[in-house]
Amino acid sequence: MKKRFFFYGTLTHAHDNPVTRAVLPLLGPARRGWVRGRLHAVRHGEGWYPVLKPVSAGSVSGRAFGYVYDSGPRFTRATLRLLDSYENCDPRRPARSEYRRRTVTVHVPGQGTVRADAYLFNRPLHPGLCPIPGGDFAAFIAARGLSALGSGRAGARRR
Repeated sequence: MKKRFFFYGTLTHAHDNPVTRAVLPLLGPARRGWVRGRLHAVRHGEGWYPVLKPVSAGSVSGRAFGYVYDSGPRFTRATLRLLDSYENCDPRRPARSEYRRRTVTVHVPGQGTVRADAYLFNRPLHPGLCPIPGGDFAAFIAARGLSALGSGRAGARRR
């Protein structure tokens, strides 16, 4: 099963959790990229995770940075189900899902654009969400000394 993903939060190689340990070995090397969108941080227990909301192509602001990963030969439908479960994404019941897996255009410096699946926030934004200036979740939590959800002491979950 051939897939391409854009991960922008706790599923990237910048974070260590049970899902990254299971899935990242089944994917090719990461390539830095960005999509049109805005990231917001959600605090859950002791950890944080990001949500991505797309912005229109005509918008002059709003970039969310992350990584593009191509699936390898050992990536299976079971792996995709694991990712969907982690992201609270049920393709059969999208209205009940916190995220929806959608194809987005990713800008990869020096390589143009590629299409990849990303998990997009499937709820309205609300004042309890913390905007991530600069659109980089890993930089946001590092600069503030925060912990990503699932990175050991905070439990397991999210992007």
